[in-house]
Amino acid sequence: MDLNDYIESGIIESYLLGLASAEESELFEHMRSLYPELNTEIAATEYRLQKVMEEDGVTPPAKVWNKISERLAPHGRGGYYSRAGRQQTESPTYILQPRNNTITVSIWWRCTVIAMMLLIMGLIASTVYFYQQFRNMEERLMRLYPAHTEMPSPTKR
Repeated sequence: MDLNDYIESGIIESYLLGLASAEESELFEHMRSLYPELNTEIAATEYRLQKVMEEDGVTPPAKVWNKISERLAPHGRGGYYSRAGRQQTESPTYILQPRNNTITVSIWWRCTVIAMMLLIMGLIASTVYFYQQFRNMEERLMRLYPAHTEMPSPTKR
């Protein structure tokens, strides 16, 4: 059998899409080990298939996800069902759920942030209060001791 005829028979597409029988897959793997050029053809075919899927692809409806999640959901106490429907008890199947874009914050973090904000507001209020007291005291001193007179020295008596 000629290699080009073998490639043109559509075996690569069948193999990549999982449509090849066990015998065809085994023969393909054997041919792949004999002819390394097949790896180049596989990569090119994968690229073409991916391009077709991206261009002509259709987003499945939401009910498809619901059916998949029902199939993967835990069933009974004994264990979980795998994708093929066989029961497995060793490791649980994780159900992937799409997340919304919200962040959950602990109540303690919220309390900490509120306490810090109150502390900052208290510091700002006390800073304004003491600044006003300083300005009032400065005005009183300026009234008692005008700028053109000399302030009495604490050491003179």
